[in-house]
Amino acid sequence: MLTQILPGFRELRTPLATGVLWLLALWVALGARVPSRAEAAGFARRVYDLAELVGRPGVGAVLIFTAYIVGSVVSIPANQLLREPPNDAWEPGNVLPDRWPIVQGRPVLMRYRSATVAAGYPAFADTRLLTQQAWADLQTHVSTNPLLLWLESHRSERHRDVAERILLRYVLEELGQLGTRLHAKNSTLYADHDRLMAEADLRVNVGAGVAVLAVALSARVTPLFLLTFTMSTLLIIMGMARARQANDVIVQALVIGEVTSTALTEADGAVEALNATTEPVEHPTVPMTQ
Repeated sequence: MLTQILPGFRELRTPLATGVLWLLALWVALGARVPSRAEAAGFARRVYDLAELVGRPGVGAVLIFTAYIVGSVVSIPANQLLREPPNDAWEPGNVLPDRWPIVQGRPVLMRYRSATVAAGYPAFADTRLLTQQAWADLQTHVSTNPLLLWLESHRSERHRDVAERILLRYVLEELGQLGTRLHAKNSTLYADHDRLMAEADLRVNVGAGVAVLAVALSARVTPLFLLTFTMSTLLIIMGMARARQANDVIVQALVIGEVTSTALTEADGAVEALNATTEPVEHPTVPMTQ
C-alpha cells in the first residue's frame, strides 16, 4: 500500500513546497499592507468573518490548497534547466536536405547552404541531460546502428559522423516518450526513474522558491538574507544532478533493450530501403588478349 501512495505523494510535494515558499515571499513583501481585523472594512472584513466561521482548520485547508495551486503554476521541470538551447544550424529551415533516408519526417543527412559549407557541422560532443558515463553508453549504442555502418561503407566517414550526431539528438528528444514506454515495460526501472526525477524537481523548485523568499526578506528586513542564495544555488545544482541520474535510467533501459527508440528503429528501416534502391556499380570489362 505504501508503494501505491508514495508516487502520488511525490506528485503533491513539489508544487506544495514551492507554493508555500512563494506565498511566504508574497506575505513578506505585501503583508504590511493587509489591514488588521480591527482596521478591516468591506471585503477585507468579510474575509475575516469567513475565516472565523470556518475556523483554523478551514483556513489551513484553504492556504494549503492555494499553495498547491500557486506551486503548480510556478514549478518547472528540472529537465528544463538541462535542455540545450536550439542550434539554428541543425534546423531544417537552415539546411538543404540531401537525398538520403528520412527519420521521423526529417532528413538524416543534411548539408549547409553554400555560404557555410566550409564551416562544417556544429560540434555535438556532450549533453547536459546525462552523466558522462551514460552519454558514452548512448554514443556506443547509437554507433552500432545499421544505418551508420551502411553510410560508412557506402559513402564516407563524414556522412556517418553527421548522421550519428543527428540520431543522438533525436534520441535525446525522445527521452520523455522513452520514459512512458519504460513505465509500461518495466515498472521497477521506471520507479527508480520517477523517484529520482521527483527529487530533482523538488530540489530545483525549492531552491528557486528560497531565492524568491530571500529577495523579499532582504528588501523588507536586511540584505544579509541574500546570503541564502548559496543554499538556493546548491539545491538547484543538486536537483540538476538528480535529473541527470533519472535520465541515465532511461538511457540504460534503452541500451539493454528494455525500450526502443523510434528514431533508431526508423533508421534501421532506412537501411533496408537503401539496400533495395542502391544499384550495384558495374565495372567495365577488359577484353582478354590471346
